[in-house]
Amino acid sequence: MVIKKKKEELIPGLKDSAHNIWLAGLGAYSVAGEEGTRLFKQLVDKGSELDAANKERINHLAQSVRGLKGDAKDALTMVTTPIEAGLATAMHRLGVPSREEIVNLTQRVEELTRIVAKSKTADKPKAAEAPKRRARTARA
Repeated sequence: MVIKKKKEELIPGLKDSAHNIWLAGLGAYSVAGEEGTRLFKQLVDKGSELDAANKERINHLAQSVRGLKGDAKDALTMVTTPIEAGLATAMHRLGVPSREEIVNLTQRVEELTRIVAKSKTADKPKAAEAPKRRARTARA
């Protein structure tokens, strides 16, 4: 019977402990919910600050790149312009026509080709009519 008394004495203590553990779990869940919401809001605020700072940095870098791009174009122009001018002069001295001269010549050749084609089509009917006239005069 002593054992029964010990079990009976332990059961109320065990029930109290289990109940306290349950309450502690509920309390932890409640605190986690409250703290989790607060922590989430803090993380969103920090993320917003970081996002704004990064956007500012990216815009600054983009402006720097645009400036460098313009500088590179200017430098390239400074280098290529004298080279192109020297090549054009040398080719002119050698008698090589320029691009503009070739384009003009091509246009002129196309125009002359059209004129010749028109004159050929205009001469064909006259050539076909000429033998008929001769045939008539020969019969008469």
